[in-house]
Amino acid sequence: MTAAPSLCVGEAIAQLVRPIYPRYANRYGTLHGGYAAWWLLETGAMAAVRAARGYAVLGAIEHLYIHSPGRLGENVFVYAAVIGSTEHTLDVAAVAVAEPVGGGAARLVATSLQTYVAVDEEVRSRRHGVRVAPCGRWQGEEDLYRVHLGWLERRRRLLPEARGKAGELLASGIPGVGRIESLHVVSMEDTFTLPGVLDAARLFYLIDQVAAVAAIKSLGGPVVTAGFDEAFFLSPARLGDIVSIDAALTGAGRTSVEALLRVRIERPSRDEQSLMAILYATLVSIGDDGRPAPPRRRPEIPAELQEGYLERRRRRSEARRRAEEMAEALLSLVRSRGLVV
Repeated sequence: MTAAPSLCVGEAIAQLVRPIYPRYANRYGTLHGGYAAWWLLETGAMAAVRAARGYAVLGAIEHLYIHSPGRLGENVFVYAAVIGSTEHTLDVAAVAVAEPVGGGAARLVATSLQTYVAVDEEVRSRRHGVRVAPCGRWQGEEDLYRVHLGWLERRRRLLPEARGKAGELLASGIPGVGRIESLHVVSMEDTFTLPGVLDAARLFYLIDQVAAVAAIKSLGGPVVTAGFDEAFFLSPARLGDIVSIDAALTGAGRTSVEALLRVRIERPSRDEQSLMAILYATLVSIGDDGRPAPPRRRPEIPAELQEGYLERRRRRSEARRRAEEMAEALLSLVRSRGLVV
């Protein structure tokens, strides 16, 4: 048997540079969270497709966090590198940094840890035939590989739970207050790496919009996105499908709220419906000066939901610490490869 070809951690890498034009910014002149998510996932997909030597679709995220706002006029540099693999999947670490107008040190804007599944043209899982491992060529390889191993262990524990909830959450409404629903028909402009299949980057832009609307309506004021927790994408949406996104608030802090989102796929031509994903988003209330501030209205969250939120917030703090460590390792690798940071 021929051994699978090896790739060094970080050998399959993709880069994206985007100036923050007004169309990418919110009312306060900072980068819209939906675009930050879009750019991270777009770059991650390019790295995964390069390593998989064929089509790959997003199967999961460990996190997607906004660490600091990108500002109008700044250039955002996004780097994504393949850091580990299984027989059918590739893990990708992604980071976005902003270069201040007029120069200066780059600033961390956002991070994400993503898992892609190698697929064929029919979106069936396939063996990609690549083994990703550290080989000592660049700084940060070992640290990034440990990130992959840690996420792989957590993913194997969490995935059965997510699949178990799929049937229950498909049939019932999601818990929370201020529930809203948005519908979107998948068109050609929504596809990217795989023709006829909804692109994950576009999907996250839509998810971000729905989460923000739910928060704005309940709080009575503007919000910005702080991030998304882990999520598993259980089925793809195809051209012509209707994507239904529900959002409801499930927790509230002094200046932030948590929203639970459910993403469903409806295929009217076959009278079919399936669950794509469930995930939590965190949004921050913003005052007139563009800084975090207590909202005009505080949502009344049921006690049992608030209790769950407080536990998730504790875990979220730990996950953010891991995300910052991942960013340091990835930027170290990027610099050692001679790429611009």
